[in-house]
Amino acid sequence: MDYGERDKGPDTALITSIFLFSSLAFISLSGVIGDHQSQEQVAESTLVSDEALLFFRFFCAGLSLVTLAWVAIDPKGSHDYPLYFEERVVRRRDVSGPTRLAPYTMWHFALFGFSFAVSAFASWINISGGVVPVWALVASPVLFASSYTCALLVTCVISFHIIWDEIGKGHSVNHLFKWYELVMHNANVALLGIALVINGMDVDWRYFAFPIVFGVAYVAWAAVYANFISGVFIYDFMDYRKRGAPLIYLALLVVQTSFFGLVIFLDRLSEWSPAAGATAILLITAIITTLSEPEQPDGND
Repeated sequence: MDYGERDKGPDTALITSIFLFSSLAFISLSGVIGDHQSQEQVAESTLVSDEALLFFRFFCAGLSLVTLAWVAIDPKGSHDYPLYFEERVVRRRDVSGPTRLAPYTMWHFALFGFSFAVSAFASWINISGGVVPVWALVASPVLFASSYTCALLVTCVISFHIIWDEIGKGHSVNHLFKWYELVMHNANVALLGIALVINGMDVDWRYFAFPIVFGVAYVAWAAVYANFISGVFIYDFMDYRKRGAPLIYLALLVVQTSFFGLVIFLDRLSEWSPAAGATAILLITAIITTLSEPEQPDGND
């Protein structure tokens, strides 16, 4: 996490580029884009009615839109502790407006909402008696698998790293427990877990490349945001110049891919036994979520 004699920007760019082009090549050569699941798999459920499935998907898409809109327009704003690009120091920042949508948390919750919006569209077409477009049959399961993978990453990083890292630095973490933060850090995995159980869609192992592409896209955005927009890295471990940056980026991508493996496991378990799948999802969700602020020593600002 320190800076060495030489900035590791080129090294970090090389390793992320390798991941990006390898993933894009795999997507192109594997034929995953050309395959699509049936309308029944994407738009129906064996556990709930088509109308209930549509309502649930529409609710989740609406929740994403309302939450992100609140974050962007809330005049009170919030505070965080980013790493300033030029000074290379972490300090408090008060922030409000659309720039609050820059963190990975917001990106993943936008993906969450888009995923449910596409699947809700498929459900609506199906209930109306129409034929769901092929693009929706392809996109719905890909977006769902990617969204759940990224949600698991966000929730675990918040619960097991960011909260305790901030407390260790003597920073207040109350900004991570506002209602919209709790929705994006906790309700995200809970709602996606419910969706996995009631969905009829399969999680194809070839989908693993899509969360990687999404992650690399955010890495590129973080660099642009720090260099040309705000002058800060929202997450200090995202500074590509640090001595350990190549390994940190590699670890994040490996962890994200591992979470995709967990999504596949839960999907297969739920197919074998919805009760077993629901139980496993409930236990994992309870373990990784953090609903209340840990006690901190007096004097944290």
